[in-house]
Amino acid sequence: MNDLATVKSRAVRGMVTLTGGGVILTLISGIGVLLLTTYLGPKEFGLYGLVMSIIVILGYFSDIGLAASLIQKKEAPTTSDLRTTFTIQQGLVLSLVSITALLSPLIKNYYNLGDSEFWLLIALLISFILSSLKSIPSVMLERELRFDKIMLVRIVETLIFNITAVGMAISGFGVASYIPAVLGQGIIGLILLYIFKPWSIGLAFSKESLKKLLKFGVPYQTNSLLAVVKDQFMNLFLWKIIGASGMGYLSWGIYYSQQPQRLIMDNASRVAFPALSRMQDHLQEFARSTERLLMFVCLVIFPMVIGIGLAWSHLAYLVPKWFKWQPALVPLYIACFGAIMSCVSTPVMGILYALGKAKINTGLMIMWLVLEWLLKPVLAVKFGFMGVAYAVGIISIFSIVPLLVAKKIIGFSLVRSLLTASASAGLMLVVGLLVHSFGIVVTLVMSSMGYIIGVMAFGGKELLLDVKPFYDHFRKKL
Repeated sequence: MNDLATVKSRAVRGMVTLTGGGVILTLISGIGVLLLTTYLGPKEFGLYGLVMSIIVILGYFSDIGLAASLIQKKEAPTTSDLRTTFTIQQGLVLSLVSITALLSPLIKNYYNLGDSEFWLLIALLISFILSSLKSIPSVMLERELRFDKIMLVRIVETLIFNITAVGMAISGFGVASYIPAVLGQGIIGLILLYIFKPWSIGLAFSKESLKKLLKFGVPYQTNSLLAVVKDQFMNLFLWKIIGASGMGYLSWGIYYSQQPQRLIMDNASRVAFPALSRMQDHLQEFARSTERLLMFVCLVIFPMVIGIGLAWSHLAYLVPKWFKWQPALVPLYIACFGAIMSCVSTPVMGILYALGKAKINTGLMIMWLVLEWLLKPVLAVKFGFMGVAYAVGIISIFSIVPLLVAKKIIGFSLVRSLLTASASAGLMLVVGLLVHSFGIVVTLVMSSMGYIIGVMAFGGKELLLDVKPFYDHFRKKL
């Protein structure tokens, strides 16, 4: 598995698998959220986001970076490594769930949660336990770059969640629609993962294994803590300022702006982390792979984000049941700008992790943490949920910082990475705005044509060479 040719081959196959599966996931989730936000209001959508933030916070404390250490580790993890990680994780998870269950009445009173929201919190705690049990099989599959099996599990989980939640929302169950959805998703996903990658479950504690894993895990998890404080703790804080409806509008705009990232960037980064970790001793190839990763991510995500913004600028005024989301359009546009900027920063930070540069990412996360807590609360008090959206736009500009830091360390070309996608996306946006008054179909068709023309004009032969590995992979499959 350390053979460079094997790693590159599996990385390409993994990228294709995750991208194809990501299309299916995005379609399922997109249709599900579209239906949920049709039958649920901004307040109900915001309440679900509040409870999810609590679970994400617990998720941080359930791991001290050990899972990431197992993936990043050059040599194959030993049984001692796996069992030590599993033992520590389960101890942390059970402790956190017990504490949260005891505090749940206080949480209910503080946020004025109804019975449905309270039982949703309990259901998510159970789902949290189930998720922790998936950690080791998932790590083993990721190390082997077997993303086909991982993606199949995710697709099944997403189908179960959305079919259940949408069916109950249409029947009028409101927030309670999420309860059986999250439980069913967690149970089936756990069963499938252990079918695909069984392992000899056991409890153990090795000081030697723990010491080696924590060397990378602690800095990595420190950055995760900063991310949790930056995002999830902030959501809990903002919820008391702008209320459930305000959080619902923000969540709606952010959800749609981030779908291309969930589809492409998350999957690309998931493949890139273990693959690039295996390339640490081949710096020239590492730099070239970095350029290809950034170019691929930006070429695909930029037009999708712009297309989403242009589409909703029409849809929110065409369908009566979607009129209630018109106040969320400006946050959507700002979040789309932020999504484009994060196409630059997020993959680069993953690349730095692959090099073991977790401390550099810690400094970057501190920068964003300070910006978040300086801008969002102040602007939220002054402008409500719109103030939070303004803060998102301002903070997004600083995404250029990690790109410049990574360029200095790795030495890749910014022009080869970003020029084609940036210039083509700019042309697409201009065309879309010029023809906007002619309706949604004309807007999307003409703007898409503008993007294609831009790619052809700015991409040239080099782009064709970079997509050749993906073409070769598909040709072999036929």
